[in-house]
Formats: sequence, C-alpha cells, structure tokens
Amino acid sequence: MSKQRTQHNATAESADQKRGLNVFLILAVLTVAEYFIAVSMDNIALLIVMLTAMALGKCWAIAVYFMHISRLWRGEEAH
Repeated sequence: MSKQRTQHNATAESADQKRGLNVFLILAVLTVAEYFIAVSMDNIALLIVMLTAMALGKCWAIAVYFMHISRLWRGEEAH
C-alpha cells in the first residue's frame, strides 16, 4: 500500500473516531439533560413534549452516525 493511501486511511480513521466521540458526548449531554428535566418539571404535558423531542434527537444521532442511515438515499457507487 502506498504511503499516501496509508496516510489517507489514518486521516479518515481519525475523523471517524472524532465523529464517534462527538456523538457519544452529544448523547451523554442529552441523557443528563433528560434526567434533570424529568426530576425538575411539574407540568406533565410539557415534560412529555420535551422528553419526546430529546429522544427523537438521540434517535436521529444514532441513526445517522452509527447506522449510516443517510446511505439509503445515495447511489450504489457511494457505498
């Protein structure tokens, strides 16, 4: 394997690791926020709306970054 290709693979792997860490941090922050919202809110209707919105945000992050759902709308050559 050429040096240039090896360097490209290392750069791509580094970017993937950074993206994975960012998603992990986003999910962790949302989970902590969900906890504090759940224990502090008295308005049940607003609580349900907020927790649902946060859960959908977490689902989106998981689907896009870990399940690569965006690939479904790309052409075959992009796989």
